[in-house]
Amino acid sequence: MPSRKGLTSLEKSLIFLFVAMMAASIGLIVVYVTETNDSSGGNEEEVDLKCKTPVQLTGEMGEFSSGNYPSNYDNDMSCSWIITVDSKKVIALWFQDFSLEASDTCSTDAVTLQDEIGIMGKYCGASTPKPVVSLGSSLKVYFDTNSRYTDRGFKATFRAVDPNTVTDIVGAGGFLEGDRGEMMTPGFPDKNYENNVVYQWKITVPHGEKVQLTFTSFELAPNSCADFVDVFDGRSDGVSAPKLGHFCGNKLPKPVFSNSNEMVVRFKSDSNHNAKGFSAVYTVASVANVTTTTRPTTTTKPTTSSKPPTTSEPIDSGCGSQGNLFGQRGKIHSLAYPNVYPANLQCSWNISVAEGLLVKLHITDLAIAGEPGQCKQDKLTITDSQQSLGIHCGFILPPVLVSVNNKIAVNFQSDSRLADRGFFARWEAVYAEDLAGKIPAAHPHNTHPRMDSPNEIQGCGGFSTAETGVMKSDNWPMNYAPNRECMWIVQVPKGKTITLTFTHFDLEAAGLLGPCFDNVVVFDGADDTASKYGPYCGNKLPPVINTTENKLVVRFHTDFFQEEKGFRAYWNTDPSLPGPTEPPAPPNPWDDIPIDWPETCGRPKVPPIANTRIVNGEPAKPHSWPWQVSMQVWPESYPTPSFFHICGGTLIHKNWVLTAAHCFIRYADELQRWQMCLGKHNLTQSEAGEQCYSVLGIYRHESFKYPTVPSVEFDIALVRLDGEVTPTVHIDFACMPSVEEMLPGGKKCYATGWGDETGNSTAPNVAETLNQVAFPVVPYDTCKRMDYWWFQVKQSMICCGYTLPDELKSVCQGDSGGPLVCQDSLSDPWEVHGITSFGPIGCIMDKKPSVFTRSSAYMTWIEDVIRRNIYQLTNSGCGGLMDQIGTEGVLASMNHPESYNNDAKCVWNIRVPAGQRVHLHFETFSLEESQLCLSDSVSISDHLSPLGIQGFTSQQGELVSPNWPNNYPNQIACTWSISSPSAKSLHIIFTHFEVQAVNILGKCVDFVEVFDAAGKSQGQFCGFTPPKLNVTGDKATVRFLSNENRQEKGFRGYWTTDLSVFPTLPSLQTNP
Repeated sequence: MPSRKGLTSLEKSLIFLFVAMMAASIGLIVVYVTETNDSSGGNEEEVDLKCKTPVQLTGEMGEFSSGNYPSNYDNDMSCSWIITVDSKKVIALWFQDFSLEASDTCSTDAVTLQDEIGIMGKYCGASTPKPVVSLGSSLKVYFDTNSRYTDRGFKATFRAVDPNTVTDIVGAGGFLEGDRGEMMTPGFPDKNYENNVVYQWKITVPHGEKVQLTFTSFELAPNSCADFVDVFDGRSDGVSAPKLGHFCGNKLPKPVFSNSNEMVVRFKSDSNHNAKGFSAVYTVASVANVTTTTRPTTTTKPTTSSKPPTTSEPIDSGCGSQGNLFGQRGKIHSLAYPNVYPANLQCSWNISVAEGLLVKLHITDLAIAGEPGQCKQDKLTITDSQQSLGIHCGFILPPVLVSVNNKIAVNFQSDSRLADRGFFARWEAVYAEDLAGKIPAAHPHNTHPRMDSPNEIQGCGGFSTAETGVMKSDNWPMNYAPNRECMWIVQVPKGKTITLTFTHFDLEAAGLLGPCFDNVVVFDGADDTASKYGPYCGNKLPPVINTTENKLVVRFHTDFFQEEKGFRAYWNTDPSLPGPTEPPAPPNPWDDIPIDWPETCGRPKVPPIANTRIVNGEPAKPHSWPWQVSMQVWPESYPTPSFFHICGGTLIHKNWVLTAAHCFIRYADELQRWQMCLGKHNLTQSEAGEQCYSVLGIYRHESFKYPTVPSVEFDIALVRLDGEVTPTVHIDFACMPSVEEMLPGGKKCYATGWGDETGNSTAPNVAETLNQVAFPVVPYDTCKRMDYWWFQVKQSMICCGYTLPDELKSVCQGDSGGPLVCQDSLSDPWEVHGITSFGPIGCIMDKKPSVFTRSSAYMTWIEDVIRRNIYQLTNSGCGGLMDQIGTEGVLASMNHPESYNNDAKCVWNIRVPAGQRVHLHFETFSLEESQLCLSDSVSISDHLSPLGIQGFTSQQGELVSPNWPNNYPNQIACTWSISSPSAKSLHIIFTHFEVQAVNILGKCVDFVEVFDAAGKSQGQFCGFTPPKLNVTGDKATVRFLSNENRQEKGFRGYWTTDLSVFPTLPSLQTNP
């Protein structure tokens, strides 16, 4: 058997930078240099037992929720529920509460619904999804979370319903049978369809026949195919059904034919724009064609029913699989994967999909002998008809790749020397429209769309049919990301040409020998004969480019090594017109909130002593660095609170500690497991001046990710203390540097911490007392050299250390997150310029200085987090304060009397003087109507304080609904507060009870609810059966609510402290 590959020195320093990150007790990220004989070994990830297997839900109805609900759910979870009901029924699902981390494409935390046809919807953010109904008797719900933020989660209810009730529940859709029928979006053509809806129709014709679907009118919102109609063949394999078509925009699709006697039509809209919708008729395929109301136009949308060209016999790839591949999706891998690939391979795959589609290639595993960027004989090469999409080796995964047309080629070769496990990749057909996410709404005075939103496939790029628009590198105007392949496709009406003009251009410069590393290439069209312009790199603007056709392709490649600002360009079809303008970024409501930075900072009351080093274990003078924080964690292995030092931090504000994001690899969302200790010098002793604070919030930088390439960029976090710090002799604040302040090479700075004093990772000796080290700044150009940290160091970092081996000094494990402080001069205050981030294993290594996050690069982020926190703690979300205190006041939705904003959530806490009650009166009220108030709504809660129309303090009394015995009014809220100080229990008995029954989803809409003295609900009651309750304690609350629809007679009853004694109810009043 061929021997396994031993790692080269370069791979050792590139690939294993993050091994130490997974240790619970380590703070500083280090590079492990190891030899390995088994690349497939390693520790397996822990599996959360709560989500180990799907939860099976059966029965007529039920509820389920995210973990920990209503507290925040956990990170890195993948949970699923499988709902199964009677085979003759379908499933109605609705969310009672919904609050997840938001993202443009729900790529972070999301709930996904899947029935037997396929994915019904993917939901995230704080907007409660509308009710959905499955087309079959089973429904799968997936809940996936990433490693960043969490939120409250969700609570959902399902119910088995009759298929004939689908339209009543969701407003459209349903089951259609017979030889002929029609369907349309609600209100068509007089009323636009709603946003955020899913409508489904299942069509069934007699056995042996096939379905023909003909659209008679079609007008959807044209923005990036965010609103669309999918047509499926009705027969599925239980996981998904074959897709027959995907339609959007306003071009009338061609007729669609099923392969069986069933067809499913699914319409989905997003939260932004809408339009008239569509109408369609279905017939048995043998029936004559339908006359359309508008003239059909040929759609450019491809169908996937094309058959691959046939060959006499399959062509082998050279890796034991077919070389010519055609279809919707598939997978390829090196020979013998995941075992070591053989020597002297020459493997090639030619992948093609239906005309009009693109090929997406996702390499999910890569282990090929060689060094990234310097591949030799063993390599994986990907090309499409226009250019190479990369030559890959080593262990760093390439980005997701997309071809410019319907073909892509993959070649893998090996020599007779070293080998590894090879590669594994998946491919699938995708639409060009799917390159980009939703195109943002145009500025009121500018109708030019932009293609700058993140996409679902590559994380950059886009697709547009607009005649003018703007394209920008990702993160513009900040630095673009490394290791990307981005593509923009612009297609305008035939007969028109496109002019592309670059307004800004700043890419990594070409090498000494001339070739560009990061580059932009432009093609005049999408075929293999298209004229090529570029590649362009550096900071010189490319020339204006004029196409000869109606299609433009722009491709942007970035490597691992150096990122710059990127580019901005615009296109139009009429070069005589001025370039499009973009609306300015809308301001945040917290942008102008002042931050109360400390009046004095950076001046210790105990002066520090210089010229010591951490690795030699020399302690700092006690309390001479008073901003030093010991971040301590309570490990889950301890049943009771026991806190241990894990990272350092810097006190920069009375409420805030600055530290490193990688310190929160574990327990980031378990705030109770953390404490921040100030005024510490000796960690083994309790000291007189120390103060330890609990944590109210941990805020990691949004772009920090547990890396897939060896770089720890955005390694910064803020911790909100539970309390305010008052400076003392032992505790004080460090100053912050100026925005983007750069330290010159050789500048002397100090790092402090309780890290390992020996540099021996196998037998670390964590310091008992605080240590310090002084060392100079290593220039960025030196630190990014190949023999130093190369591409692992970024411009947002600082390197510190010495360049001669006998002068080496460093920080070590346990120092992570701690401060690097500098003075402009001996009389100036200390400023925290760096946050300890990473270094080599052993902590000291020639040409591997310590690396710090440069805090001046993140001053805008730091201030934004603090301001946003102040705003969220004090603002209602609709303008004005959250806490309304006094005897009277006014509340209003944002923009009132104009329309309020979408996706808003506002909260007011009203407090009046003790002994008084709150009377709330709505002067105007106009909200979007929806079934069960699932769209826009106002909720009122008094936390069961006695807010009501009647109170009782005797031993018995009467309860009567308003207008009894006539129907009660609509939209009322009545509360009775009962108190009998000497009673052990209260008996509530209704003699008459007629309240509107449950709705189609099994919920009470008008109801009586009873609470005990602790505020715990004893149940909601509706219908016509009089309830009887025994409430423990001397207090109870009875609440009655009605909606705006049907009213009934109401109720009459009494309460008593003794069942043997009941009140004499007054006789009903007679009419005069």
